[in-house]
Amino acid sequence: MKGKIKITKLDYSRLCDLITSVKGNRSVEFRNIDFLGSEIKRAEKVDPRKIKPEFITMNSVVEIIDPENMKSMSLKLVYPGEADFKKGFVSVLSPLGSALLGYKEGDTISFEVPRGNKMITIKKIIYQPEANGEYFV
Repeated sequence: MKGKIKITKLDYSRLCDLITSVKGNRSVEFRNIDFLGSEIKRAEKVDPRKIKPEFITMNSVVEIIDPENMKSMSLKLVYPGEADFKKGFVSVLSPLGSALLGYKEGDTISFEVPRGNKMITIKKIIYQPEANGEYFV
């Protein structure tokens, strides 16, 4: 689903810097960088103090559900250096991480996996930094 997404102006700035820094890095797939770039370009940029708590921002913790098997999982959206899938820390440069950014509770999103596209539903935002007064300015 390609719905309307919102990200903070601070996340936008940091993610633009991240994209610039990893271009040409062979350890990051170009299509992942390209997808993240297109997502943040189309997103509505919002002041961190004004983004609603139901939107996924960087460092948000979310509960997602796989509609195929109804299994749920909690994930934290992080920058690449913090990624650790075993701990539930998903890099924004991964297909799932890029797909989560900017969407809100209740949205169903799709992202690329090796065997095609995968759909998940965002059940709940457990934690959003901005909703807790953490703006990282």
